[in-house]
Amino acid sequence: MRYDYFPKDQRVQSRRGRLIGVTTGATRPCQLEGCKGVRVTVKWPDGKHTHPCSEGLIAGRRQWRIA
Repeated sequence: MRYDYFPKDQRVQSRRGRLIGVTTGATRPCQLEGCKGVRVTVKWPDGKHTHPCSEGLIAGRRQWRIA
């Protein structure tokens, strides 16, 4: 899978593994100097949105996990 493309409704597991969020399909370039990843918008069960970098996501069998 290309790491600059995250389709809508992909599952994302929180760092501690307690929550499962879903991607919204929105991405934007990462602003960290030298980073080639993209920020992926994730919506969590409480309605909040976060933007983890794709370089910090680990691909699993059925979902992504925040490292």
